[in-house]
Amino acid sequence: MESPSVVSNPIINKITLVLAITSTATLAGFSSYRLLLPFQMATPGAMPLAMIQPYQTLKGHSVWIYAIAISPDGNTLASGSYDGTIKIWNLPTGKLLHTFKGHADAVVSLAISSDRRVLASGSWDNRIKLWNLETGTLIRTLDGHKDDVEAIAISPNGKSLASSSADNTIKLWNLDTGKELFTLQNVGWVKSVAFSPDSQKLASGSRDNSIRIWQLNTGSPTLIQTLTGHSQGVSSVAFSPDGQTLASGSMDKTIKLWRLGDGKLLHTLAGHSESVWSVAFSPNGQTLASGSYDRTIKLWNLPSGKLFANFAGHSKSVWSVAFSPNGKTLVSGSSDETIKLWSVPSDTTKVSRLDFRKNSST
Repeated sequence: MESPSVVSNPIINKITLVLAITSTATLAGFSSYRLLLPFQMATPGAMPLAMIQPYQTLKGHSVWIYAIAISPDGNTLASGSYDGTIKIWNLPTGKLLHTFKGHADAVVSLAISSDRRVLASGSWDNRIKLWNLETGTLIRTLDGHKDDVEAIAISPNGKSLASSSADNTIKLWNLDTGKELFTLQNVGWVKSVAFSPDSQKLASGSRDNSIRIWQLNTGSPTLIQTLTGHSQGVSSVAFSPDGQTLASGSMDKTIKLWRLGDGKLLHTLAGHSESVWSVAFSPNGQTLASGSYDRTIKLWNLPSGKLFANFAGHSKSVWSVAFSPNGKTLVSGSSDETIKLWSVPSDTTKVSRLDFRKNSST
């Protein structure tokens, strides 16, 4: 079989103003999945990777889309943009339902409460806003940060909200009252925060290349672990559904998987050609998705850490990825001003696992 030709595409990212050139090689082929899919060959003779195309593209934002969040029932999608607006979509149909306006700068992080009542938004205007997801009514504004809000998360039990900022603090808030509960000082420029599934731990990923884990059920938050290993800033962190593993995406182009019990590094996932901006676990914990400045989304088999699929369709950086609650749809937001919806075939992971075992040398 002849090696497929390589096509290079220059991309100018409007945020970092850095020119990045990525190369993608594709070979047409059939998949056992219901769609005709191309395959990506990493090297001649290597196992082909499914190159999946989106089944729907949502347009409505006129500038970059930084953040997305999906409601627990899977019916509602929220997207946050550089223009300071939030758009609410019906996820099954792709219909635009509402546009929320109120922030004075880019909306860079979104979270939806477990009861689906509250949408939280974090912005570079230094503020967090809480909205009624159904009506779009502004419930309250949380003031306290002195610089850009970079990330927010709502605890699974619906009691707390965490926010991080360029002011080098993390704040914890009572979601019902809006009261500020704690401020963690001198934690670095934290780009991502995530609660554990039991709401008892908080993870933060920082531009100082580290991940910190905080215990929350001890009165005041207590730092219990610092995970180091990335060579550049950590842009995204996510807990596995069972709370035993943490994934971290970094500007060093890799994703790392950590065992939280002892902080052991389990895997370093290399495959992206540029910074990794977002990571997300599938609801069953068997797949990790990663979105990158290289314009692609990659799917990784867990626990093996093997790359088994590429999602190609965005023309610019992918800032945010999220699985639907049933794990069948992946949603992505991009600098190309679009949201894309992708089918995640349930049999891909199973076939991938069998093939990797068959070809393993161990």
